[in-house]
Amino acid sequence: MEHSALHALLLCGLTVALGGVLAFWWLIRPALRASGFPACQPLLLGMERLVGFGALTAAFATACDFFVQGAEIENQTIFGGVDLSLVWRFATTTTVGQLNLTRGLLLLLTAAVIRFLPGLWKWSITGLLAAAALVTSALVSHAAAQPEGRAVYLLCQIAHLTAVAAWMGVLLHIFFARRHLLTPIAVPLLAQIVRRFSPFALAATSLLALTGIFTAWRFLQSTGALFTSAYGLTLLVKLTMLAPAVAAGFVNFRSIRPALLVPSGNVRSLLQRFGRMLELEVTAGVLVITVAGILGSVSPPGDDGVLCLSQNQTRALLTPHWPTSHVENWLQPDDPRGPTLDDLHYSEFTHNWSGIIVTFLGLGWLALAWGGRPAVWAGYINPFLLLPFGIFITVLANPEVWIIHSVSRWEALTNPQILEHQIGAALVFVLTWLSWRDLRNPAATRPLGYPLPIIMIAGSLLLLGHAHSTPAVSDALTNLINVQHAVLGACGLFAGTVRWFVLRDLIRGRWADALWPSWIVALGLFMAFIYREAI
Repeated sequence: MEHSALHALLLCGLTVALGGVLAFWWLIRPALRASGFPACQPLLLGMERLVGFGALTAAFATACDFFVQGAEIENQTIFGGVDLSLVWRFATTTTVGQLNLTRGLLLLLTAAVIRFLPGLWKWSITGLLAAAALVTSALVSHAAAQPEGRAVYLLCQIAHLTAVAAWMGVLLHIFFARRHLLTPIAVPLLAQIVRRFSPFALAATSLLALTGIFTAWRFLQSTGALFTSAYGLTLLVKLTMLAPAVAAGFVNFRSIRPALLVPSGNVRSLLQRFGRMLELEVTAGVLVITVAGILGSVSPPGDDGVLCLSQNQTRALLTPHWPTSHVENWLQPDDPRGPTLDDLHYSEFTHNWSGIIVTFLGLGWLALAWGGRPAVWAGYINPFLLLPFGIFITVLANPEVWIIHSVSRWEALTNPQILEHQIGAALVFVLTWLSWRDLRNPAATRPLGYPLPIIMIAGSLLLLGHAHSTPAVSDALTNLINVQHAVLGACGLFAGTVRWFVLRDLIRGRWADALWPSWIVALGLFMAFIYREAI
């Protein structure tokens, strides 16, 4: 979980740092000259700060990852303590550690140069340092682990990451500069930026598509692996999240771009529409980069397809079943040789009945979206569902902590799987508290306002990065669990993203109000009637 989150943070920081350099040389500086607009020092200073922030964020993620990887080597979280000598040996004696250390130093230099070096040369030096850091990231990716054709796959990975920076990294800088650009007086400058960015973005997205297809073909080997492996499903989530960004970019290119080049009529309305589409494109793009970062820490199925569902597992997941309601010997301590059949049935029990509660929550939020008397009742009922749901997850997801007492509270923090379950329970309790306050909120923000999509997105990203890989668990069972958690993470992420878009007024209509709770219902139904481990 921690490694996936840090990898996503690293990718976002790199994208911002390199994207700022590309935006300066290829967009902002030429656009200032072509438009005759006077140099806007606050705009340039803001870009410098954002580049430095991106570089420092990526450096922070790199530094933290040393400790996380040191903990993962011992199959625990950082709360269990980290052997500093182990971290040092990892950083200085392994190829991966040395490359990560080099990347961290390059990123710190990037932040220092953009902050302290005067003149235009600092942008060139910053770009070279950020590009070098990007190359070191590619050298520790899945591409670098290929036994054959490594150079080709590395070049493909470097091109892919550069295209991400050229598209989304540049857009992020335009988005954060919107206070200076989305004003009537700055329309000539904005028109020049948009005119130059359109072919620039088309080339970047085309390169993204080509390199992405090539990489997917290499790592998946078959179309079936796209649906039967955790890597393939996470890739599908990434591609699905890309759709709103591409749609918003298309609207900007076909509709808003021509209007900006020949402004007429209500300029403020045009700028507001451009701002909405820009926010939609950037929000979806950031989530795509985050999922891509998680994808980089998920193991591909491989040439032998060992990390794909077997035929029996696939057949079982396509056959709904009633929720598991009876488990024998569920109070027995964990078997060090691996999970027993009773353990697997108990896990099905907790997931299935959690799914029942989630289904009713989704139906309640669907009623709230449609309004009327059912919405009033749903507003009162949902808090009474969330509170027992949080207790259910806290206590029964890990009985070894709260019932059997074979694992202490502190030991639970050191176990990655237990910690993730307890974080999930904590998020449910936060939703419970917000639900009690919800009736006092404006109707337009119900249910729960902005915290609901934030929690749904954060929790779903945890599910996508959720791993059950331990020496005592077989690869077949590990893949089965991870595939199902990828499905759950996808449903939650789609629900949270759509809800965020609705609250931000980026998409409109009753269909959008009904779409996000429908994803919650789908998540609950999958957990209740599909999820299984004993196959």
